[in-house]
Amino acid sequence: MALARGEAAFLRNCGACHADGGNEVNPVKTLSRADLRRNGILTPDDIVRLMRNPGPGMLKFDPATLSDEDARAIAEYILATFNK
Repeated sequence: MALARGEAAFLRNCGACHADGGNEVNPVKTLSRADLRRNGILTPDDIVRLMRNPGPGMLKFDPATLSDEDARAIAEYILATFNK
């Protein structure tokens, strides 16, 4: 159930730029385990922190735009789905 919520929120908010775990804006920063680790992103909290304060090229998802619960669900979905 939680992963389904994360998947739905991911597709709605992140899917356009991160389809299939890729990255349309910066192809070297995919959601793969290797790329996440190389960029110091290891936990759901790391992903939420990046969503809240992204670098160049990524939209900022503040709590008014994306709830903490949805942000956490997205982070857990990313790690469960693309971090293999």
